[in-house]
Amino acid sequence: MTKDTVFVKLPRVGLEQEDVFVSVNNRTYIVKRGEKVAVPAAVAEVLAHREEMLETILRFQSRNAKG
Repeated sequence: MTKDTVFVKLPRVGLEQEDVFVSVNNRTYIVKRGEKVAVPAAVAEVLAHREEMLETILRFQSRNAKG
């Protein structure tokens, strides 16, 4: 493992059982759910942004479903 490698673990939640595809600088990665895996720091950052956006979507849907 290099200094630019970090460990991530994506949970298996509800319907989210599929592995996650990530592409950074023309390199592609499949990140397995439910396992602790080493990925480049840039991939971990993309995954973190993905989670932030999913939370934003859920908040938006929740606010607008009450109408």
